Amino acid sequence: MADNYCFLFVPVQPTVFLHYKLFEDHLNITCSANARPAPVISWKVSGSGMDNSTEITIHPNGTTSVTSVLHVKDPKSQVGKEVICQVLHLGTVSNFRQTVNKGFWFSVPLLLSIVSLVILLILISILLYWKRHRTQDREP
Repeated sequence: MADNYCFLFVPVQPTVFLHYKLFEDHLNITCSANARPAPVISWKVSGSGMDNSTEITIHPNGTTSVTSVLHVKDPKSQVGKEVICQVLHLGTVSNFRQTVNKGFWFSVPLLLSIVSLVILLILISILLYWKRHRTQDREP
């Protein structure tokens, strides 16, 4: 006796997450979409010096997660600009937009220089206070 199975294919609309991580020397923008059938992710950005990597995960419930990470080598070139993650699913393209904000920019050498200067000023202040206090102790 043969078992007959009938599988019902029910599409699942994409759930999309778009975020970025800004570092001093690079920027990673991640777009992740989960749907059934598998979505396709592409990018619309201006500029150069970028590449992307894509990871695909098939889940037991039949959905597929596609995660694309756009690696930007010069993050300052993208500050204030809009990045668009395009998700293609069942013939429909949806655009998800993210503007890269500057955030807190700092340089490690600059930070070390500032910390060194503050420590030097504290040491000079302590030395001057100690010298003044010692001079006052010697006077009758």
